[in-house]
Amino acid sequence: MSSITDEQYVADLMRMLAGAVKVIGSVIQRNAEVVLHDLRQPEYSIAEIVNAGVTGRKRGDSVLAGLRTDRAFISAMERKEEAISLLLDYPTFTREGKPLRSSTAIYRDRHGVPFAALCINVDNADIEQALRVLHSMTAICPPDVQISVAESAAETQHDTIEDLMSDIINTTSAQHPGNNRNDTKRANLLAVKHMQEKGLFLIKGGVEKAAAALGVTRYTIYNYLDEIKNENS
Repeated sequence: MSSITDEQYVADLMRMLAGAVKVIGSVIQRNAEVVLHDLRQPEYSIAEIVNAGVTGRKRGDSVLAGLRTDRAFISAMERKEEAISLLLDYPTFTREGKPLRSSTAIYRDRHGVPFAALCINVDNADIEQALRVLHSMTAICPPDVQISVAESAAETQHDTIEDLMSDIINTTSAQHPGNNRNDTKRANLLAVKHMQEKGLFLIKGGVEKAAAALGVTRYTIYNYLDEIKNENS
């Protein structure tokens, strides 16, 4: 009997993970979204999702249509020996600026290549609103207790991968302008880091588009990514 191929191995694991998403989603609260990304096809990566109202996404959506920033995408680009990498309970924001708490598991195949990301995103806005009401009623909230509210941002609908990529590049480039030669590199590094956190470099052609926008070569972008990786290490 022939051994199972790498494609069959990954396909079987994806089916198992999709089933796990449905099982978890059947019992958790509606403010918790569970989503499975197929990293082999980032242009339409969402293979399964429950409680999609948290971020407004659906099956077949691109990895770029997700959260405003997600540090898990850095791990999703790296080959590692371990089969699973975990990033637990970290802050994220929806594209509209709504704060979430997220946890992500990155799954790798037998060659260390990431093929799936299982994410849970929790919206605590209703809980925070209830706390505000209680604080206003009791008037005993200590002055140093504050509830963070994300900066609001208008939602923009995009129809194509090209639109999403352009929006990410334009937004991050505008946020980190280099005012002179000394700080241009640092500004570019920050822009590339934010592009990475948005999943841009999981998409074919993302490196080339980022390089053109920043006025550097694609090899410079790869050097920036290596520097970011070393900083995170």
